[in-house]
Amino acid sequence: MKTASAQKIVDSTLESIKKRVPAYSELADRFGPLFLTKGKVRDDLLDKLPDPPAVDTARLVAGVPLLIDEDLSLWVEAMEASRDELLPEVIEVLRLEADAAKALQGHLADPVNLVGLAQARIEGNWKHFENTSVQLGIGHSPSLLYISETVFGPVLCAMVDGMGKSLSDITWDRGYCPVCGSSPSISYLSPKEVSDLDHLVGGGGKKYLHCSLCGHDWRYRRNACVACGNDENDSREIFYVDDIRYERIEACHKCGKYCLNVDLREFEPHPHLDVVQMGLIHLDIFARNNELVPVTPTLWNAAD
Repeated sequence: MKTASAQKIVDSTLESIKKRVPAYSELADRFGPLFLTKGKVRDDLLDKLPDPPAVDTARLVAGVPLLIDEDLSLWVEAMEASRDELLPEVIEVLRLEADAAKALQGHLADPVNLVGLAQARIEGNWKHFENTSVQLGIGHSPSLLYISETVFGPVLCAMVDGMGKSLSDITWDRGYCPVCGSSPSISYLSPKEVSDLDHLVGGGGKKYLHCSLCGHDWRYRRNACVACGNDENDSREIFYVDDIRYERIEACHKCGKYCLNVDLREFEPHPHLDVVQMGLIHLDIFARNNELVPVTPTLWNAAD
């Protein structure tokens, strides 16, 4: 879901989380400023990026996302601008030790290293993150992964927003993003639709996946597992907590994975799909207690 201002919807989602689940207020206050800055960077970059990659229909038909094999150095200036805004904040929010923070800042000051991490993320080269984490003394690669995604993610989000109709025209039925190849961090059911006939409101409920990295949303089969494509009713299950049915866990017992889902027909205003996950940690804990593994590991579904 895209909005005119990422900052505005981030702010409304943070307030909604704190109002509905006060236990998350401390977390929302801690990470909220970081999300707002990410929204600001994304908004600022919308009209400053180089031309996006062309949509190669033949490669898409073969299942190859748009950014695979692309030279990401074309976006290095935007990545540096994003780094300068976000790196000090994410270091503070994650409370990195001084030595690790200094090493990280020195490493990312080199644009080659910055682009290298972005390239590794697109390619799924997790070994690169492991080795770099050891080199920098960060301790474990998930922290470096989250930091890297925070730093260059807004650049990719702005690029996706700028592509507009060329992306909406893509036919794609796979469980990974057609733009960057990442798996989804959450799915949603589309909001109610207003028809031209006397402004009637109805419909909605189409299932979309939301990319964990570039923020692109794409249509997906409502009755299929995101991870393995399983569409057998007897091996898939939906879980709710406290009978709140517009926030749920879609689980697949065939592959043992799950994906969170929100029904946007029940949300007003619509949430920021990255921020809203911070208010759904109780669902992740429920899934973990039922021996399910998230489709996409995030900072939130690894929290206790």
